[in-house]
Amino acid sequence: MVSLGVEAVGINYFTAFGFAFIATAAFGILFQAPRKSLPVSGVIGAVGWVVYCYIRKDLAYDSFYAMFFATVALSLLSELAARIFKQPVTIFVIPGIIPIVPGLGMYRGMAAIIENNYETGMNILITTGMDASAIALGMMLMTSVFRVIKISKDHERLLQLVHKEKETRIYMHERADVDVAAIPDFLAVYGKRMK
Repeated sequence: MVSLGVEAVGINYFTAFGFAFIATAAFGILFQAPRKSLPVSGVIGAVGWVVYCYIRKDLAYDSFYAMFFATVALSLLSELAARIFKQPVTIFVIPGIIPIVPGLGMYRGMAAIIENNYETGMNILITTGMDASAIALGMMLMTSVFRVIKISKDHERLLQLVHKEKETRIYMHERADVDVAAIPDFLAVYGKRMK
């Protein structure tokens, strides 16, 4: 695969964390994220960048794998932060992916094509496209995992409501002074909340 320049640089992880934090928080401001979410978004983006640099440089994996695992890490942190701070996931994940977006590869690939170096340019663009697809796969994986967890919790809650409704109806049938038609239909109310 084509080198995009990360492995040629000696990396101080504290400096990388700091600069990625600033870049992520700055893009959070640009995207008008709530102020209280900016430090968390900054940490999430910085963790993603450090994971990418560690896997790419120290473990010497291909950039596709480094992008994938960095995206999985920051998507996991974004999903958790969204649940902890009761905010949408996009407030954390969109600024968080900014440090790992392969913009430099896109620029170098287009510059090589403009300079009539078609083979190198296409190799760089293909590598960049693979890196972008690794970002998409990592985000899709973590979003799917959290969606399955949410659906299973909703299903469990629905079963509890149905069980309570059945118990209530049985109890009300035993009492002669209560109108059974006046009992709210919990299943219908829950179904409206799901939509």
